Amino acid sequence: MAKSVRFDYFKVYARSFNQERNIMEEGLCDLTDSIRQAQGIDISQRVFYLGNDQARLQSITENNNMWELHFLRIRKDNFPLKTHDDGSVRFFDDLTDEEGFGEEVSVLYNPQNMTIMVRRNIHSLSPSAIANYFTSIINVPGFTVFFKPLVHPRALELIRQDHLIRGAEISVADVKNATPRTKLSLGRLVNSADDIDEPVNVVFKIGLEQKGSKKYSRIPIFEELEGFANDENVTKAEVRMKADEDAKVEKRRIKKYFA
Repeated sequence: MAKSVRFDYFKVYARSFNQERNIMEEGLCDLTDSIRQAQGIDISQRVFYLGNDQARLQSITENNNMWELHFLRIRKDNFPLKTHDDGSVRFFDDLTDEEGFGEEVSVLYNPQNMTIMVRRNIHSLSPSAIANYFTSIINVPGFTVFFKPLVHPRALELIRQDHLIRGAEISVADVKNATPRTKLSLGRLVNSADDIDEPVNVVFKIGLEQKGSKKYSRIPIFEELEGFANDENVTKAEVRMKADEDAKVEKRRIKKYFA
């Protein structure tokens, strides 16, 4: 059975610290020099880590003024079981410590417009992991590579009122400065759920923007937490907090998780 494959398109950006202006700046980023630098590294050394897994930039090819890159996500533990149609099952016990299972992801980078295409499946590397690899190659303090998704110029026009929208995820970077229509829509989305016969799930995320936020800033949600914790329909409640200004941020569950 063929795996489901995604094709995602992004513009390549980077954040860097401007010492003269004492601010973080962001702009388009050309990866050409980083890719050429990676070419000079032996394949066995093009390794980076993702939790318990490893990843490797397996191959680099320049073709028609574009770069073709192939990454592997390498699993060296938590292997699946090997099953047989006769009902038997066993472990993959013939792998050495130097071997693992690899999940491939292909990347096509166009330096002319600093666009990158990522072809991947559910088990392979995420685009953010690939961006982090280039950050590590550049290795400049305060310099971070990241990808911004490309959106079809007529994306909104292609959605019609009679389409059956089954879900959506909306992120607002600065809700204080959002338009009045956006603020009104956020509240109306929840209220309109009363008109739907089936249960409606809501995933709500609120947080401070990391860029430029002060150490003592906080989200005014403390009084609402008790209500969330005592509502049986709330299946997940978690906060990111720290004990004081200089402490590290930690996650704290305030309600048991349900499947």
